[in-house]
Amino acid sequence: MVDLFKAIVSIQTPFNMIVLIVLIGSTAGVLSSIAAQIRKYTCHRQEIDFKRELVDRGLAADEIERIVSARIPKRAEMEEVGV
Repeated sequence: MVDLFKAIVSIQTPFNMIVLIVLIGSTAGVLSSIAAQIRKYTCHRQEIDFKRELVDRGLAADEIERIVSARIPKRAEMEEVGV
C-alpha cells in the first residue's frame, strides 16, 4: 500500500493530484454503497424480528398486516420527506 502511494506521488505534479482525487472519490463511493447496504439489511432484519415478535404474541395475520402498515411509512412518503 505504501509502495502504491509512493508510485502515485512520484507521477508528474498535475496528474498525481488527479489520480489521488479519483482514488479518494472512488473509495468514498464504495464505502457509502457498503454503508447503505448494511443499513438496508439492518432495517430489513428489524422488520422481520418485529413481525416474528407479533406472531409469537399470537396475533392474527390481518392484525399483523394492519400494525406493520401503520408502523412502516410507504416508500413514496419517505422520498417526499427526503429519507
